[in-house]
Amino acid sequence: MLYQHRKTGARVKVVSEWDNGDWFMVEDQDGRLYTAYKTELTPDEVATKKVATLQVKDKAAQEEPRVFPPETRLNINTATPQMIADHIKGIGVKTAREIKDLQMSLSGEKFNSLEQLRQIKRVDWDAVLAADLVRV
Repeated sequence: MLYQHRKTGARVKVVSEWDNGDWFMVEDQDGRLYTAYKTELTPDEVATKKVATLQVKDKAAQEEPRVFPPETRLNINTATPQMIADHIKGIGVKTAREIKDLQMSLSGEKFNSLEQLRQIKRVDWDAVLAADLVRV
């Protein structure tokens, strides 16, 4: 079963759990390991079904089965303003530059949660996040 981290939007798989299932060691698509509390994760059934289908195809092609589905979401922390403008409908280059300026003003020069994006008021972030277009 794959999960989505509520704070960052990252897809993760559970590696281990402890404290009666309250805490999890999770691995994201980039191979980073970290801990997450049970309320920080939501089951991602769509991604789980997609990866199960891809695993069957990989097995038939005698390839190593995938653990995660292909990533179609944009990582805001690594994207350029032009990439943001191209990927998210309704965001132009000017607004994308504001997003990157906000990112550079943050500690560590990166977004730590999707909620930090709401500081840019001209974007309907509820719609963007509901469409699962971005992650941090």
